[in-house]
Amino acid sequence: MGYRWYAIRTKPRKEFFAKANFENQDLTVFLPVTKRITRHARKVKEVLSPLFPGYLFLHVDPEVHNWVTIASTRGAIGPVRFGDYYPPVPDWFIQGLEERMDESGVIPVGMKEAYGFAPGDKVKVTGPNQTVIEGILKALDGKDRAIILIEILKRQVATKVPLSSVRAA
Repeated sequence: MGYRWYAIRTKPRKEFFAKANFENQDLTVFLPVTKRITRHARKVKEVLSPLFPGYLFLHVDPEVHNWVTIASTRGAIGPVRFGDYYPPVPDWFIQGLEERMDESGVIPVGMKEAYGFAPGDKVKVTGPNQTVIEGILKALDGKDRAIILIEILKRQVATKVPLSSVRAA
């Protein structure tokens, strides 16, 4: 079967602890991280947090490494599985994450990376009957709506539209 990547579930907020314990066992571990801003008692800090909270990736050969040993590693709950089947994570998925990392090993995540546009960018909104209106993205309103500034009669009017209809101009 050979070495493959597998998703490992970790205990809550123990991803870095589990990673260190797997590395102590000489296993290859991949824990993709991103920077997140935290606010506490009027202090603002940038901290590293897992891109996939509660999960990390382990490069193992199931014929060589025992799943019980992996599950009993401190900080880990066990591999992701469906009954007796342990689905491997495709190599292209891990490579894609590694390619997105910057020189410090952090995967940048933001509105521009996720959607292709950010507040202040010109966007196109596809409406009913495939009509296209250009505007400027003001902000996101919840998960699935955007506030777009559209020029009507030489005035900018803020309009809420479904995020699925917004594209970068």
